[in-house]
Amino acid sequence: MKHFTPNTDITWIIGKTEYALVKNIKNIKFIVIDKGNIFASIKSLLNLRKGRIFDVFLHMQVSLRSNLLSLFIKADRKIGYNKNLSKNLHSLFNKEKIDCHKEPHVIETFFCFLKKIGIKDKKLDWSMELDNPREIINLKGIKYIILNPFTSSRRLNYREWNINNYKNISEYLFNKYSIESIIVGGGTNYEKKESKKICNKEFIHNLVGKTDLQQLCNIIKDCEFYIGPDSGTIHMATMLGKPVIGLYATSNPYRTGPYNNMEFIINKYPEALMKYKKQKVSDVKWGQRIRNKNAMSLITEEDVKDKISQILGV
Repeated sequence: MKHFTPNTDITWIIGKTEYALVKNIKNIKFIVIDKGNIFASIKSLLNLRKGRIFDVFLHMQVSLRSNLLSLFIKADRKIGYNKNLSKNLHSLFNKEKIDCHKEPHVIETFFCFLKKIGIKDKKLDWSMELDNPREIINLKGIKYIILNPFTSSRRLNYREWNINNYKNISEYLFNKYSIESIIVGGGTNYEKKESKKICNKEFIHNLVGKTDLQQLCNIIKDCEFYIGPDSGTIHMATMLGKPVIGLYATSNPYRTGPYNNMEFIINKYPEALMKYKKQKVSDVKWGQRIRNKNAMSLITEEDVKDKISQILGV
């Protein structure tokens, strides 16, 4: 947006975790929302409401929390998603809606917001200034890949591949290609416990819970490629121009997969829909999730090895 309207004053209301990644972007005012301290976050928004009326508020989240927090924002224009992309009563919190085609990728919906305010050209700029990294692990002279086996801990999520598969893939990569593996993830007790099950080889390095997002970016940017299910990290790898082997069975990668980086994804979503719902992709609502804990088992180790071979060209 700054590219097209450089004099526009932009305020970004953003989560605490996400802020750690983009905090160095210049000429943007950040209002940081801490989900762990919602009362302090509301106080910040109340102060914003008292002192500022915005020309435009782009409401680009549909969670119930985001919808409620939007009540604290004063703006002449409040723009949200159109009906087929809306949920959690999102439409009730906005005066205007975007006009997006029926089945867009999430990134495409963001361009729809810009189009609504008169910016029709699409420019995707993922460049950002990262902090100087504090060395967490010595990677000099090592070829490695990044594995993130974990996704957000939501109820009935079922996006995670069996943890032992990652161990087998790591051993395959080292034995055949002399490529080591780095396991990354958040700091939950579950993630730490699961990662210990597979990090028992000298060529499998465990960085679960040991990096912030900027440190993670600095590690990803020198990797050979990335493997993992639908999570924020897969989009970070895409942002850094890395090949990604995305593991998709319970959600449609054409909606939330790595944008413009789909060459090596494994898409078992149509197969899972047919097996567990007896439906085709064309039969279900865009964004329909498959809530079955066995769906990710449709992805085999051989599927991943085939993608590895395609990436490495051997």
